[in-house]
Amino acid sequence: MADILNFLGSVLKVLIPTSITSWQAIFWFAVLIFVVGNLGLNAAVRNIVFSVLSIDEIFKQLRKTLTPPKPDSWQTLLWISIFSWAMSLLPESLFIQGFIATCAWFFLIPGIHWFMHEEKFKVFDLTINVKKGLTVNGIWLGPWVTGALVCMLLFSGFPENRLSTAFLLWPPLSAIIAALPKFIAMGPKYKIPDSAARQELVILLLTNLLFSCWFQLFFLTQSWLVDYPSLLSQDLSRSAFVVKVASNRPSSRGIVILDQAEIALKEQLDGRSWSQVERWLFDLKPQMQQLEATVMSRLPPLKENGLWHLSGEVLPRTEYQLQLMALWRGPSADGSGYYLMKPCQVTRIPDTRRAIARTVASTQIAQVSCDMTTDIKAGQPDMGL
Repeated sequence: MADILNFLGSVLKVLIPTSITSWQAIFWFAVLIFVVGNLGLNAAVRNIVFSVLSIDEIFKQLRKTLTPPKPDSWQTLLWISIFSWAMSLLPESLFIQGFIATCAWFFLIPGIHWFMHEEKFKVFDLTINVKKGLTVNGIWLGPWVTGALVCMLLFSGFPENRLSTAFLLWPPLSAIIAALPKFIAMGPKYKIPDSAARQELVILLLTNLLFSCWFQLFFLTQSWLVDYPSLLSQDLSRSAFVVKVASNRPSSRGIVILDQAEIALKEQLDGRSWSQVERWLFDLKPQMQQLEATVMSRLPPLKENGLWHLSGEVLPRTEYQLQLMALWRGPSADGSGYYLMKPCQVTRIPDTRRAIARTVASTQIAQVSCDMTTDIKAGQPDMGL
């Protein structure tokens, strides 16, 4: 096995290209041409690949494309940006590094905007109309790309919780970038847009503000779901803005509360004498308050914990049946809240630990057993809470 691995390692070392013009590079490019030719790709893609006969030709095309045809061009701004980023790696001071890197953004953003505004762009002997490709239904999307780059510049160093601000700022900032040419005339000089242009600008600004409102709604609902995860257990199929993407709804936090209540109940009642358990059940209200405090102290701290209430009711049976209930008093799909129930049976069994018993009653101890939690029921139960 070791010999096989050594052999494969030697083969890989031989096939790694040592330079762009080496035979290994030509070999791998021929493999690429063969794969593309046999994958059934689009004819135009195959023609582009097969028209490039060597890697050197690719670099010639790229060099021709990225060479500034004149000093005032997008290629010039791009190279100044790359040069600035390279220079930002030299200083030892973090402040100077950040300052030079920020200057690189000031050249990169207008350079990309200029590139997207080019009517025609040549690459691999193909003429591409960049602005036309970025135009959808008569709307040029270049300002929104530029706005995204500006937001990256402004908020790239901020923590993740501040990224929502970048998304909220992106649409109105892009609208301002798209509207600026309407205020500039030949010269250049400032001009006031005509009535038709002003109407277009108002629609543009209001539309982008609507996008910001949608983003804000998204981040708001996400923060709600972090603080109140039980909201996801509701049926939101009739919601006008919440779309179900998961196949199953997550379980309510009330199930966790009732499971913890079952554990705490068994800790308090299991093994106690039957007379003590009966007094505990007869004085149920303060006992449930104490049980609720114990359960909430064991749960992870969430804002929704204060919206849950643990209650109980003793049902008339030959033995005692304690109905544990977790009541949700927060926002819900129908506004009335909901609750879940877990039936628990409190039965008495002989106390085999006692060697000598005076009475039959003194030999009886309690045992608690609980069933599965019921499904969510809308509204509030009929009982005094």
